[in-house]
Amino acid sequence: MISHGDKVYIRQNNNASFIPGEKYIIYRTIEHAINKKTKDTVGFQHYLTGILEITEKHPDFSVAKVVQSFRSIAVNDLLMPYQPLSKKILITENKKELEGSIIGSEEKSTIIGDSAIAFIDRGSQDGVMPGQYYSIYYQEKKRLDPKSKKYTLLSKVDFGTLFVLRTEQTTSTVLITRTEKSIQPGAAICSPME
Repeated sequence: MISHGDKVYIRQNNNASFIPGEKYIIYRTIEHAINKKTKDTVGFQHYLTGILEITEKHPDFSVAKVVQSFRSIAVNDLLMPYQPLSKKILITENKKELEGSIIGSEEKSTIIGDSAIAFIDRGSQDGVMPGQYYSIYYQEKKRLDPKSKKYTLLSKVDFGTLFVLRTEQTTSTVLITRTEKSIQPGAAICSPME
C-alpha cells in the first residue's frame, strides 16, 4: 500500500526522460467501458490513484515522492504527465436534443447514487462540454389496451441530474448531482427536461 508522502522508485519505459520537479498522475487501466445497449467498446477507464513529483533521476530509474493520493497506489501503476485542472467549472449551455447513456461509475458500482463520479457515452464530438447539466430519465412501454398487442411508449420520467466535469472525444466524466432513485449502468440521459 503506497500513499501520500511515500518515496517510490520508477522504472523508465520507452526512453522516458523524467526531470526532478515534474509531476505525474498515477493511474491504472481497469477494463473496457462497454455500452450496455450496443455491446460496443466505448473506451478504457483510467482509474486515478494519485500524483507524484520526481525528486531524483538515475540512469536506470527515478525516485519520486507521492504528493497526493486519491486511493491506494499499487506497484506497477502507470504514469501520465500531470495537467492541472481548474478547480472552477463554469456552467455552460447544454447541447440540445442530446441522447445518451451512463456507461458506469468510477468505482465500478452496479448501483450509482448522489455525488458519484460516473462516465457517459457522449463526448466533445457530440457537443458535450464541461459545465453542462443533463437529465437522467427512464421511459416505459405499456400495453394501454389489454386486447391489443401494441405497446405505447410513455412519457420520459426525469429522476436525476448530472454535471459534466471533463470530456474526451467520445466519452465524458460526470458528477451525479441529484437522483430520486438508484441509477444503474445503461441508464438513459438527455438534454435537461423542462
